[in-house]
Amino acid sequence: MMENQLLNEAIVKINTASEALAKYYQVLEEKIKLLTEEVDEKKRLLSSIIDSIDIAVVFFDREGVIRLINKAAESLFGIKSEEILGEKELPIKIEEELIYPANSKKPFYAIISRSQVLDSEGNSIGSVFLCKDISRIKELEAENERNRRLTAMGSLLMKIAHEIRNPLGSIELFANMIAEDLSDNTHGEYAKRISSAVSMLRNTLENMLSFTRGINPKKEITGINELVKEIIKEFEELFQRVGIKIEFNSNSEYKIPLDSSLIRQALINLIVNSYQAMPDGGLLSIEISKEKNFLKILIKDTGQGIDKEVIDRIFEPFFSTKDRGSGLGLSITNSIISAHGGKIEVNSQFKKGTEFALYLPLE
Repeated sequence: MMENQLLNEAIVKINTASEALAKYYQVLEEKIKLLTEEVDEKKRLLSSIIDSIDIAVVFFDREGVIRLINKAAESLFGIKSEEILGEKELPIKIEEELIYPANSKKPFYAIISRSQVLDSEGNSIGSVFLCKDISRIKELEAENERNRRLTAMGSLLMKIAHEIRNPLGSIELFANMIAEDLSDNTHGEYAKRISSAVSMLRNTLENMLSFTRGINPKKEITGINELVKEIIKEFEELFQRVGIKIEFNSNSEYKIPLDSSLIRQALINLIVNSYQAMPDGGLLSIEISKEKNFLKILIKDTGQGIDKEVIDRIFEPFFSTKDRGSGLGLSITNSIISAHGGKIEVNSQFKKGTEFALYLPLE
């Protein structure tokens, strides 16, 4: 009887202990679940933070194996994480500040660093590679240096152009006078050629001056048809010598507010551009028409055309496809038309010809 009672008491204690152990195990399971969720949340947060920064981050473990790579690194190096995780090297080549990805991506300037990663006890658990793309910074530095040089060059050009312009005007005037006096012989022809060459040079100087001092139109109501006819008359003899035919068409007489000297300069720049594109002769046509609220001046030639690879750059200052070109003519023309509230459109076919459409506001 005593033994049964003791056995029953032992069973009760064991059952009580088992219940307590089961409850404790359940509590442990809940705590482990919470801790696991907390760790997973922190891992997701850390992953989101690493992926959100624009610096490439690559983690190598103590054996030098890549264990982590963020999205910025994937984008910069042109790789995918699943392709690189488990490898020991990144598919890139580093030369000073330049990074050369192994794929077809272009090289870029970067700031790079690599440092050890330590645990709480100061033991190394791997290393982290950081890479920051600074290509845009390099571009801005180059642009700033280019602007500094352009400012210095502009000051020098202004002084030179002012010194040369007046003597050139005198040479052109006297050459025209000689051409009129000797119009019946060969010497008169030579004088006309001198006048044409000086006129071209003087226009180049005007472009330089416009570039350095800025463009501020002084608008007056001007007959654009008459202005175009005057310019054509100046070029007729020069064009005849190289076999260029000029055609002018207008569906009406137009008078609009503009700075006649600046628009004259813009038109001459385009006509000279066409002249240089047709060394073996061709056709230059100028058409004036109304298009909505704009006056449209279309200048077309049958010259060499513009390569599609450079056509987007033709309005950049100092960009030229000619060996002796200043690279200012089209840039100044674009600035003049923009200053009048207008725009320029260009269409060209290589070896077939080019057309420039100038749009000037009617009011």
